[in-house]
Amino acid sequence: MESNQTATASPINMGRWISEGWNLVNQDLGFFAVLTLVFLVITIVAGSTVLGLVLLGPLQAGYFYILLQKLQGRPATIGDIGRGFDVFIPAMLMGILVGVFEAIGFMLCILPGFLVMAWYLFAPAFVMDKRMDFWQAMEASRTLIQKYLFEFVLFVLVQIIIILLGLLCCVIGVLVALPVCMAATACAYRDLVGLAPTA
Repeated sequence: MESNQTATASPINMGRWISEGWNLVNQDLGFFAVLTLVFLVITIVAGSTVLGLVLLGPLQAGYFYILLQKLQGRPATIGDIGRGFDVFIPAMLMGILVGVFEAIGFMLCILPGFLVMAWYLFAPAFVMDKRMDFWQAMEASRTLIQKYLFEFVLFVLVQIIIILLGLLCCVIGVLVALPVCMAATACAYRDLVGLAPTA
């Protein structure tokens, strides 16, 4: 009886992922604050132009590269956010398509926007870690998330609340809140997908 319950237990553990994300960020808080500041400055400055759409995907992929390195106990530097440009074309196209789908989703009574955010939560990691093409990465993320859609929509909503609380803490709190949320997503990816071995 007990083994059956263990076998069918849900792999979703938002509380642990957020806790692990906090622990990972808290171990090197200054590093992640600077990394997030670099990420935000580039995306905000470029966001007012077409360049913002071009850069978003590669920057997200590079951010996940750093998180996945840290999760495996490997060294990473601020400059490693540029590793997303190693997969520039698929990361760029992924970022553009996900952005467009999210915009359409939020125009359709808000809720579809949260569904799209949940579906493609792992897309940057699939592009970076598994070297998938943009559509293959998006479909891999959507197919996996669809199995636990309610839980991941809730996960996205919890992350949004954490980031909003960070913004309320004199705005600078977002430099902690955002990396914690992204690290929590990286922990979820590690548990549900596994990490590609590196040389």
